[in-house]
Amino acid sequence: MSPVEVHWQGLEADLADYLAKKGVQPSCRAGCFACCLGLVTLSRLEGEALLPHLRAEQRQRLLQEGPRRLALLKEGKDDPQFPGRFFLSRTPCPFLAEGLCGVYPWRPLACRALLTASDPKFCHPEAGFSGNHFLPTPWRMARMRMETLWEEERKRYGFLVLGEMVGLLYLLTAGFPRTRQAAEETLTSLGVLGGRWGFQLI
Repeated sequence: MSPVEVHWQGLEADLADYLAKKGVQPSCRAGCFACCLGLVTLSRLEGEALLPHLRAEQRQRLLQEGPRRLALLKEGKDDPQFPGRFFLSRTPCPFLAEGLCGVYPWRPLACRALLTASDPKFCHPEAGFSGNHFLPTPWRMARMRMETLWEEERKRYGFLVLGEMVGLLYLLTAGFPRTRQAAEETLTSLGVLGGRWGFQLI
């Protein structure tokens, strides 16, 4: 089992324990997928752990959607409203199929941490809900595991890559550069490095 998979399973166990102890029952259910319309940030290590599990049709959808996401990011990475505009466009994750996550056992930490105990209707773009709809503790638990993986990635590659999930997975399928300079050149040439929402090299 890879270090990433250890953290995926570890977070699941931690979340189950936390929710049971607090008596919190998430309202998230199979077929409820509004959160799958948003932008997800991914690190290279999580992407490398997810990619081998993609089926042929999922890879095909990734190859189709990846360039479009990168183009949107190039256009909107400096726009403070970019994630909201994307969410309102109701563009689903390419791994969503018939309302279900097609990579559920291997979904990123960011996806696992997004839980609510409120009415799921508030998750939809049209709801315009601005309160504290999502449970904060699961997110903090996931963030701690993300940061551990980020350190592991820095040790392995010498630097950390963070970026929009679909765009990063697309770049990984082509063989993402292993040196920081080459990675910076690649992302700069695509126009997606830096800015408020663009790829980050750390």
